[in-house]
Amino acid sequence: MRLFIAIELNDEIKAALRKAQGALSAFDRAVRWVTSDQMHLTLKFLGEVPDARVEEVTAAAGRVAQASSLFEMVVGGCGCFPANGRVRVVWVGLNEPSGTLAACNDLCEARYAEIGFDRERRTFSPHLTLGRVRDDRTGGKLREAVEGTRFEPLRQTVESMCVVQSTLTPHGARYAIIARHALTVA
Repeated sequence: MRLFIAIELNDEIKAALRKAQGALSAFDRAVRWVTSDQMHLTLKFLGEVPDARVEEVTAAAGRVAQASSLFEMVVGGCGCFPANGRVRVVWVGLNEPSGTLAACNDLCEARYAEIGFDRERRTFSPHLTLGRVRDDRTGGKLREAVEGTRFEPLRQTVESMCVVQSTLTPHGARYAIIARHALTVA
């Protein structure tokens, strides 16, 4: 089964993300917007995992959660990947000044490397994907609109992390939480 480790978003943040998508609706033909049930913060993408290893993967997530403290993240600021050229992803940024989110990600990478999963080669860049661009033929107008979109900062206390199953369908990915682990109260 295809798995990843994620942090769920609260309803207030999901509503604000939908509002940002609405502000960019002029680009609906170019962008495949993420639905509310797909909105999350990915900590670690694992890919295809044999059924026999799911318990091991879930236990590793539990160890990461137990070693991680509750933290507050701030969601705000729209942008695009890549930074230049044709846009492939529209995102909203995350800030977590205490460093707990980055430490949680580092621990996640370490624990999963210990059980045979490759470390992510890219630097952790916490963001929430708003949409994936099918074909950016907007001559820079999409990037300009995204960067001009106002997104008032919102806060969320992160209390848990999840192991999520992703099932690919002709209509996009469907997600199901298979385990949820509470972070440690400091």
